Amino acid sequence: MLNKKLYIPGLLLLTMLAGSCKKFLTQDPLAEVAESQFFKSKYDVDASVSGMYKLFQDQMVGEGQYKDRYHIWGEHRSDNFERFVSYTTPVVNEITLNGLTPDNEFASWTGLYNVIYRANVNIKKVAGAAQYDSRVTKEVIDKALAESYAMRAMAYFYIVRVWGDAPIWTEPYESLSDTANRARESASKIIDEVIIKDLDKAYSLTLKNQTPIVWSIGEGAICALMADVYMWKKDYPNAIKWFQNLFKAKAPTGKVFGGLAITDLQPTATWKQMFTAPDKSIESIWTIDWSFAAAGCACMSISYTPNNKQYIIDLDVWNKYFLPYQNTAALPDVRVRQTHDVWANNRDRFIKYYNSPANPTAAYTFPATPEEIPAYVTMYRLGDMYLLYAEALNGNGDLAGALKYLNFIRKRAGVPEFVAGEAAVASKEAMEDAILQERQYELYGEGKRWFDLVRTNHVQKVMDPVLKRRQAAAGSDVVGFPDLRKIVWPINRSVLNANKKLIQNEAYTD
Repeated sequence: MLNKKLYIPGLLLLTMLAGSCKKFLTQDPLAEVAESQFFKSKYDVDASVSGMYKLFQDQMVGEGQYKDRYHIWGEHRSDNFERFVSYTTPVVNEITLNGLTPDNEFASWTGLYNVIYRANVNIKKVAGAAQYDSRVTKEVIDKALAESYAMRAMAYFYIVRVWGDAPIWTEPYESLSDTANRARESASKIIDEVIIKDLDKAYSLTLKNQTPIVWSIGEGAICALMADVYMWKKDYPNAIKWFQNLFKAKAPTGKVFGGLAITDLQPTATWKQMFTAPDKSIESIWTIDWSFAAAGCACMSISYTPNNKQYIIDLDVWNKYFLPYQNTAALPDVRVRQTHDVWANNRDRFIKYYNSPANPTAAYTFPATPEEIPAYVTMYRLGDMYLLYAEALNGNGDLAGALKYLNFIRKRAGVPEFVAGEAAVASKEAMEDAILQERQYELYGEGKRWFDLVRTNHVQKVMDPVLKRRQAAAGSDVVGFPDLRKIVWPINRSVLNANKKLIQNEAYTD
């Protein structure tokens, strides 16, 4: 679980490397500061919140090469990406062939619990800084608390989606007598008694109708996360309520999201701007900013860089969606060539987060040092929410409403809209499949696909034939996805050893 030696209050290491959090924290990062000397100024409050974001950013984009858990947890077990045979590793094989073991390094939730610990410290300590610094106003405290409650909810939401049941910590360590051993609680309890309560608290503390900073969690991000949580529960009425709250919030440009028309989305002609300049997009809700100058290379497992990757576009989705665009510019979907460079090295050049021509051709060449290009990794945006809203409306029996929002995305992409009554959208089940398919194309590479398959109970239906093809090609036992208990990850062996009250997920017991 947590390495307790790192979290003794008197010796607390406040790792405040602001990194790409520079957008909302301009002070120099803190070094090692004893907690007794901390939370005595607005600088301390800002630095501690920044440190929380930095810890989460490292989990998502990676604290080293090819450690972007954003994709590893949200994409790489799905049908979006598969292993690059010439650059594979045992860990990659486990993830893409459904052979996970407790020794897989990405089966550790420790980094997310470090985020939770930092949020717990903020929740308990930031208000105390007001007695030392008059700049620590109620507004400053409420903002810091809102972001910390919401970040704690986000970290727990990843934990329950990836591992299921988990221990609950809502207080920081206070003394050496605090035990690091704690049993797992049910995922439903964590969602109902921690995540939803934290987001309700965050929303109550957030000033409404304010223009947010896209790099941090504001009103819109809280609403989007809450809607996502209720969709995970299949509680469509409450999800719809939070989508509608989101539509009343503001984008980073100052425009109210609206959520009523296609014109509330980023226009077709500038579709890619939400990834290359999210602070200027009317669609952005919350984005992680990773800059080379502040944090080094964003060396993700799928990226713009010319060196070989561990993961490439899955063969089936490549043949169906990307490959037809390689030899003609006449096909309609604007997303394809702005997501992947179909001309270069076949299936290994993902360009969605990087500046490139809207319609690159074979003559286009990559920059000499593409690893130095900033990467803005999308957590939530309005197109994602439109499709999730369509799913909620469909789940609530409103097929006409679901079709409306599905067609907003299709029309913006330049592909034909569905017509009411046609077979592809004529029933609740068909509509769900159509929305899920559109989410795959619209949100490709945005860390959503695996969670979409789990949420809609489509894992076995979609992944069984895909895995059989992959397993046969790898010379492995061809079993597909026979065991639904393996939807969750195993708990890493080192985590189990550190907390003797933990019990391994059933499918991974030795």
